[in-house]
Amino acid sequence: MKKEFPYDPLQTPPKATDRYNPPETELLALMEAGPLEPRESQEEQAALREMVLDSLDILNLEEMWLVNAILFERMSLRQIARSIGIPKTTVARYRDKVLAKLRDALVDHPAIQDYLSG
Repeated sequence: MKKEFPYDPLQTPPKATDRYNPPETELLALMEAGPLEPRESQEEQAALREMVLDSLDILNLEEMWLVNAILFERMSLRQIARSIGIPKTTVARYRDKVLAKLRDALVDHPAIQDYLSG
């Protein structure tokens, strides 16, 4: 027996939004909510950004390349894995180790401890 397509393959396929429509109340609430106000002032944000950038100095060359690829080049784990020829799960584990290393370095920073306690 011949399988039937849910839509005519010669016509435009249905959009993903046709299959899932969020309730109007959620959509309206999101539209009415204004932009989030930052908790910190511009100076505090700049200082925090500097601390994060300074913490990148503890990374070796491969770790720095990975952080750059993910955060600044916006590469997906799949793209990174293909470019260096290793499995995506290995890239994900390596990313987690690098982030843990950065997190540990930042949590130990006195200014970050003051920020978190205040």
